Amino acid sequence: MATRTLRQRLFKAPKFETFVEENAEMLTPLSLCDYLAELRRKSGLPIGQIVLRSDIDRTYLHQILNGTRKPSRDKLIQLAFGFGLNDDGTQELLKVAQMSLLYPHIVRDAAILRCLHDGKRIDEIQELLSRMSLTSLGREDKHG
Repeated sequence: MATRTLRQRLFKAPKFETFVEENAEMLTPLSLCDYLAELRRKSGLPIGQIVLRSDIDRTYLHQILNGTRKPSRDKLIQLAFGFGLNDDGTQELLKVAQMSLLYPHIVRDAAILRCLHDGKRIDEIQELLSRMSLTSLGREDKHG
């Protein structure tokens, strides 16, 4: 169901509780852990490859994948590079994690989107961000 249709149902429902009852299947959030497990399965990549492609510490990556650590937006973007996601796939990952989407009006986000769209590697986006004097991905802390 399209978001627009769901929104219309939300505003037409006599009570919020009625809306929730009638649309429960559309409102059940997919857990980030389950979504990442599905991405991992679909990618077929071993953990070592994801570590290299995302530039995330192996231990921290395991903690993200098993749900013991909640990743930052930057770590999710790094994971997108790790899984080889394109710009749309990355936006979906950010939605599932309930993080703000990449916004092309913000220079740093636009640079990331372009690199995802062009299939660049993590080192290529890091170099571009550095060259543009923008904050590198994951700079907030190498482990989180």
